[in-house]
Amino acid sequence: MGSVTTPKRRILVVGANRGIGLNLTHSFAERDWTVFGSIRPETLDDPSLEDLKATGATILPIDFKDEQSIINAANAYGDEALDVLVNCGGITDQPSDWLDNNADMAMEKFQVMAVGPYLTTRYFLPKLKKSPLGKIVNISSDFGSMTLNTGNHLTYRMAKAALNAQTVTLAHELRKAGEPVVVVAMNPGFVATKMTNWTFEDDMDTCIAGLVRNIEGITKEQNGQFFNWDGKQLPW
Repeated sequence: MGSVTTPKRRILVVGANRGIGLNLTHSFAERDWTVFGSIRPETLDDPSLEDLKATGATILPIDFKDEQSIINAANAYGDEALDVLVNCGGITDQPSDWLDNNADMAMEKFQVMAVGPYLTTRYFLPKLKKSPLGKIVNISSDFGSMTLNTGNHLTYRMAKAALNAQTVTLAHELRKAGEPVVVVAMNPGFVATKMTNWTFEDDMDTCIAGLVRNIEGITKEQNGQFFNWDGKQLPW
């Protein structure tokens, strides 16, 4: 009798052409996952596209600020099961002083870091439900924690707190509906990226290895929780 081939696990990383998203995509590809990565349609001519292509990822154009682009990407993905959705797109926390922000700046942060992840979750949920245990990973920040709040970066903290509230609420909804899907928030660490102007406190390789390990290990019992990159549970 011939052996049965186990299908490769499938992951979509939204915001995959730079920084944390690119490193996650590369790491999962190295671990023999089938990887999908998104880049904003208006940056398809950016040199970072070649970095994403080099991971072997199938590229889906997604803009967190454009619902139709998310619908188009979900349609392009097809009907196959999706095992993990990582909502990784981000935007700068600057200006850090709340008095230097305005309505447009605040709304853009909410669109990118809260509304966008809601929309990708909505449109990719049917694919996640086809996995034995679909996982939604919202890349958040300790800046979104009420307990750990030390002030400053007001509009950024507001948007990340909204993403955290989305994570908890969606976890309740999925649990009540009996869906085979869990959702968690993860703090990736303060690593060197273009968005942080290459400043950092944590080592990128160490944080990525921790994120990959913990994403792979998410269980149904962890639905609705908030984790640091090293697996330590964080307070909301």
